Amino acid sequence: MPADLLNSAKELLSQELKLCKMLRTMISRELEAIVLDGDMDELLRVLRSKDDVISQLQLLTDSWQDLLLSMGIVRPQGVEGFGKDILALFPDDQDLPHLLEETRTLAEGIMKAEDEAQAELEKHAAGLRSQITSRAHGRQVAASYAKMGGSSI
Repeated sequence: MPADLLNSAKELLSQELKLCKMLRTMISRELEAIVLDGDMDELLRVLRSKDDVISQLQLLTDSWQDLLLSMGIVRPQGVEGFGKDILALFPDDQDLPHLLEETRTLAEGIMKAEDEAQAELEKHAAGLRSQITSRAHGRQVAASYAKMGGSSI
């Protein structure tokens, strides 16, 4: 395979690693905003930033598809066997195995962290629903009390 295909593959992997590291950092910040700070404004900012990174990763997937087709690989990037296919094309390259493994490991970590962030957000939302319900019930009780001639506070 031509060296320019190898360089293109390494460049795409490097870009993917960079974006995945950014995404992982954002997920950590998302968890901080939910769990530690309870800062919904920050959470929304982080979520918007995550959307931008995810969009960039989707564009990168398109670039991968183009490169893979030029290499004769019909298996999409990200499916089992993809790394083996790439390594088979460039068996002598020393950097490629490391880049592929680092990308795979980071992607797995992102999925676990995203699941954790989702679970924390669901817990936080349940807590907010409970507070809203409790406040609404308290208002109903106060209104009923006032209608029955109770003093207003």
